Amino acid sequence: MTPNDPQFSSQYQFGKISAEAGWEFETGDSSRTTVAVIDTGVEGTHPDLTAKLAGLVHKNCLDACVDEGGGGAAVAACEHGTEVAGFAAASTNNGTQVSGVSWGSKVLSMRVFASADCTASCGDIVLNSCTTSDTRIANALNYLVTQQNTPAYGRIVANISLGCLPGTVGCNLCTATVQPAIDAALTAGIVVVAAAGNHGPSDGTVNRPAACSGVIPVTASDSNDLLASFSSRGPEVAASGLAAPGSGLTSTTIGGGFKGGLNGTSFSSPIVAGAAALILSKKPTATVSLANNEVTNILRGTANNIGLSANSQGAGRLDLYRALRFATRGTLAGFDGELKPTAFPNPLRTGSVTIAIPPNLQGSSLSIKIYTHEGQFVKTLTGQSWDGKNTEGAKVASGSYVFVVTSSKGTGSGRVSVLR
Repeated sequence: MTPNDPQFSSQYQFGKISAEAGWEFETGDSSRTTVAVIDTGVEGTHPDLTAKLAGLVHKNCLDACVDEGGGGAAVAACEHGTEVAGFAAASTNNGTQVSGVSWGSKVLSMRVFASADCTASCGDIVLNSCTTSDTRIANALNYLVTQQNTPAYGRIVANISLGCLPGTVGCNLCTATVQPAIDAALTAGIVVVAAAGNHGPSDGTVNRPAACSGVIPVTASDSNDLLASFSSRGPEVAASGLAAPGSGLTSTTIGGGFKGGLNGTSFSSPIVAGAAALILSKKPTATVSLANNEVTNILRGTANNIGLSANSQGAGRLDLYRALRFATRGTLAGFDGELKPTAFPNPLRTGSVTIAIPPNLQGSSLSIKIYTHEGQFVKTLTGQSWDGKNTEGAKVASGSYVFVVTSSKGTGSGRVSVLR
């Protein structure tokens, strides 16, 4: 399922998470889902988002969650929320601008920042110029509890791409204000996804609310399947999180356009939130609670181990194909990717292809080499992705290529076609 949006080919995250194969199982139209963007507000007039906001009311959660106008109201305090919303659920396959993970989900704009809170641009690495509060986040979550499973919203996924500035004391500790609101959301069956933070290795604690119990914390991987240098990491990720692309991305932005070069766990988080919405669309009866979070279990249980530490990648990087295949069939049995290395997308036309490593080969000393069909060496990969180029940086010719995966667990191989 390849969408016709002009920027799709430049959005490398979809190749990394095997989105095209995943969309064969679900695009978000099977049952109503909504991604609630608890952020700086979403630009309601944006051409790639306005249809997703149609019929819903923006919420101003600065003091209490009050109506702030319908889908056409421009309420963004800055660009951050509009960018986050595009990653999760921009209108897709509409021949316009960018693609989002969940084609069918609605978007609910929940503004927890006022314009006065944002004195400058706040759309890149961290919300350096923007401030909000635990109370505002709790207000938003408590409102969502009242809307869960209503005809307007269906099943809700809350995305919280917010955190503390580096060096903030106690940033990795959940508060008595936020945790009860998260608990209430989980009890109501709401999935809560949050950005792990952008504190990097020097201050690598996971931010709240990503550090709160029951939340899915998301770290940022880059185009080479490494942990992005800015990404926070920690035991909370190992216990309940996963990774998703979060470096050098393109999404919607205020002013009705799109923007490239976006970096931050703020943007890896809504990719996972969109995936959670697709799982709920396919399986609307899925259990979500502190004790038994079926959506979390599916996301983590089908994630792709990209060789990072558990504190950095959690259960692995998001794999939309495996997640939706499991949500649809209840098993990965019979899937070749569980037995031998596989490449997605295949054939490779533009962008890059990701080599998925089966569990029986996931070990240390990972090496992936590309050869021509005749056995001529092409390139040794630095990660698990191949951009269709040889060691000299030139594009290879159309044809069939062999990749050989070697690790401490053994050796496996597969084929990928390149079409120019």
